[in-house]
Amino acid sequence: MQLSDSIYAYPWTSMQANNCNTYVVRCGQKTMMIDPGHAQLYGHVENGLTADGIREAIDLVVLTHCHPDHMEAAAMLQRTGAKLAMGLLEAEFYEGEGKKLASMMGMNPADLVIDIFLDEGELELGEEKFQVIHTPGHTPGHMCLHMPGAKALFSGDLIFAQGVGRVDFPGGDGQALKDSILKVGKLDLDTVLPGHGPVVNGPDQVRLNFEMIEKAYFGMI
Repeated sequence: MQLSDSIYAYPWTSMQANNCNTYVVRCGQKTMMIDPGHAQLYGHVENGLTADGIREAIDLVVLTHCHPDHMEAAAMLQRTGAKLAMGLLEAEFYEGEGKKLASMMGMNPADLVIDIFLDEGELELGEEKFQVIHTPGHTPGHMCLHMPGAKALFSGDLIFAQGVGRVDFPGGDGQALKDSILKVGKLDLDTVLPGHGPVVNGPDQVRLNFEMIEKAYFGMI
């Protein structure tokens, strides 16, 4: 579904299987996808793209982190010509503990070749400039993507509507998660687009969500 002139959301709402929300940003002549999700569940994204009239190939796939429910379908998109981008620290983590976690969950770890290793700073695609923000805690190399022009944050599994990413998987760090949440909480945001659950929309709702998270969760993680 279309959220703005350039941002499209394909939320995962089924309770029968775990998967992530997927987002698409049209940047002039370029199209970026954030977190394509599980390969076997990617059909819901394809259906959404068709409904929204998005027929062009995906140029860039940004992976916020290496958990299978966010990145497994990336290999399929890479075969169609998309470039894959992930934080360098996260890519290194995936080759060790990340793949072990996938195996522990009974999954075959995706064999990905990352084309672009992200670091903090600017990411330019087509007519848009994004800010890549290193936000460890859920995983060591987790990244959020800030779209200043839209005042939007693609938050992966850092923060959700009234929730935070878990830290009990390998590489999780509660203090790092708190520090990362405080870091992105300083941004001028109208919208938070999380990896799971509903979008947080409107500056007042975004501010209240950060306040609630600090009060409700910071003593628990």
